[in-house]
Amino acid sequence: MSHHDESYVLKTPFHSRVEAACECNVWESWAGYTTPSEYHSVELEYFAARNAAGVFDLSPMTKYRVRGPDAHAYLDRLVTRDLSKLRVGRVMYCVWCNDQGQVMDDGTIFRLAEHDFRLCSQERHLDWLTWSALGFNVEIADETSEVAALALQGPTSCSVLKRLGCAGVDQLKPFDLAEFDFHGREVMISRTGFTGDLGYELWINPDHAEMLWDQLFIAGEDFNI
Repeated sequence: MSHHDESYVLKTPFHSRVEAACECNVWESWAGYTTPSEYHSVELEYFAARNAAGVFDLSPMTKYRVRGPDAHAYLDRLVTRDLSKLRVGRVMYCVWCNDQGQVMDDGTIFRLAEHDFRLCSQERHLDWLTWSALGFNVEIADETSEVAALALQGPTSCSVLKRLGCAGVDQLKPFDLAEFDFHGREVMISRTGFTGDLGYELWINPDHAEMLWDQLFIAGEDFNI
């Protein structure tokens, strides 16, 4: 769509900043949220992510919190990988299937604590996840609107985060995650992404999303963000 229909689309916590940056004014719907198809041009954004750093609003990505004594056993039943290899503070890419072996979706699982996980996916699956949890002592909550997410991808992305003040971010290995201080607020950073190059994803309270965007671009001025 080339314009907003305020009656039915949701706005992400970064929407005011994304809208100002979206020179093309070409939008589409992602999981009920309005999101730009492109900001300037596909070529410019591609080469920014390949040669410097690019930013992408991941907030519409569906995020489910799975907690409880059986959280590990429950998720291990759904996914095609060995979840026992996923340590606290790590992220795993995987696919999950129904009882017939049909792939339902793919995405990432974050192990936040021993019995506390976050499942991120492209599509919404709360009903199916809840039905699949019968017999397991788990709690499943949709926290999509409670977590703002921003991808920072490209070879200068680590330098940008260090300039932002995230000391030690360069120690993160691929698929590591850790909490960092951001102006007295907490931001979770995972070394994850979809470009095949160096990249990170930032997870923060929606109330602090605009500040994160602003400070990130200030920090990235010297790194061609």
